[in-house]
Amino acid sequence: MKPKSENYLVLVDFDGTITQNDVGALLFNSLSGEKSKRVVSQWMKGEISSKECLERECELIEITKKELKNFALSQKIDENFLDFVDLCKRERMDLAILSDGLDYYIKLILKKYHLEDIPFYSNTVRFQGRRLIPQFPYYDKGCGNCGNCKKYHLKNLRGAKQKVVYIGDGLSDKCAVAEADFVFAKNDLKTFCQKEKIDYFEFKDFRDVISVFQSNLLEHLRKSC
Repeated sequence: MKPKSENYLVLVDFDGTITQNDVGALLFNSLSGEKSKRVVSQWMKGEISSKECLERECELIEITKKELKNFALSQKIDENFLDFVDLCKRERMDLAILSDGLDYYIKLILKKYHLEDIPFYSNTVRFQGRRLIPQFPYYDKGCGNCGNCKKYHLKNLRGAKQKVVYIGDGLSDKCAVAEADFVFAKNDLKTFCQKEKIDYFEFKDFRDVISVFQSNLLEHLRKSC
C-alpha cells in the first residue's frame, strides 16, 4: 500500500534501533552458546547472505512459542521512540518499520507498547516443535543478498513527491541508505556510511533524532518539497 502523505516517508530499522537490545542477536547468542556469532561474522564479511545467516542461526537453537513470547515481552524499546511516533503523527509523516529479523517478536513488542498500528515489513517464522523455520516473503523481490531487502521496500513505499528519512544501526540497512534523502546512523551503519561517503546524522537514541528533526530537518524538508 502506498503512503498517504505527499511529503515525508520515515523508515526505521527495528533491532537495536527501536529496541534497546538487538533482539535477534540476543536470542540467538544466548541460546546457541554464542555459536551464532561465527555465522554472523561470515555474513558481515560478505561470505553468506543474510538469508543464509538467519537460516543457520535458527538451526542452532531450540525454543517453544511460549518461550519466545516470554523472551520477546521481556525486551524494551527506546522510550524516546514513543515521542518520535507522536512527532511523525503531528507532522503528517508516514512511518514504517523495516526489519531483516522475525515477525513473531516484532509483533509482540510493538503490541506491548501499543504501537501495533505502525506497519512493518520483515521475514516471518513458523514453529515446528522447538524449531524455528524462517520464511522470506520478500526475498525474490530484493537484491539477493538480504533476507528482506530494505531498498525494495523503500522504493515500493515511496510516493512520487516524498522525501525519505532512514534511521538504522546495522549492515542490514546498507541497501536502503543509498536511496534515502536523509540518513540517521549509529554503530555498524555509521561505519558503513563513513566508508561509502554517505552523509548521515549520528544518533545514540531517538532523543537525538527528535532534536535534529526539530532544530533543522523538518524546516529543510518543508522548504525542499
